[in-house]
Amino acid sequence: MKRLTVALLLVAFPSLVWAQKIGVLAFEDAANAGPELGEQVAKFIRSELLKNKKYIPKFIQYKAEEGESTSIDFEKAVELGKKNGVDYVVIGTILEAEVTKGSAGVGNVTIMGQPVGSSLRSVTATITIQGDLISVSTGKLIDSYRATGSKTDRSVGADASTEWGTLNVGGEGSGNTPNAQALREAVEDLVKQMPTELQ
Repeated sequence: MKRLTVALLLVAFPSLVWAQKIGVLAFEDAANAGPELGEQVAKFIRSELLKNKKYIPKFIQYKAEEGESTSIDFEKAVELGKKNGVDYVVIGTILEAEVTKGSAGVGNVTIMGQPVGSSLRSVTATITIQGDLISVSTGKLIDSYRATGSKTDRSVGADASTEWGTLNVGGEGSGNTPNAQALREAVEDLVKQMPTELQ
């Protein structure tokens, strides 16, 4: 009976046979953008990987014990990958995370026939991330990928958030800020660079 059930599952969902399990760890924040951003990046990557049925992504949380380094090197990544039963792990670094604000005068604005001075404010968010894909079985680097995302919000009286640590993966609320849009763009590019077939 068990064999029949397994056979039926493989016929109905053949992607289950070939799906690669990929663990994603919080990225290191070399840009000093805030302690939560590294975890946010990893969750965005997990969410993006879920779109491809050839991957089964898993967010792996890691808390360093007292006296232990918080940095995750290849050996630690492989160890965590084995503990979590994944075939590959993604570790990475946030290389840049910046938000700049600007403003310019807007002429010829009228309200009820009266000229009114106004200004056009803009917020530009740019983030660059590097992800390393590691094979758990060999302990070797498959490849490194680098991606940048940049988004600008231009509107009269724009007051977009410039905080990196409160982004939403699902696109609600702060998920529509330039910061979140820039991060999504970078993550989409990073994941596209990864091979669709992993050995």
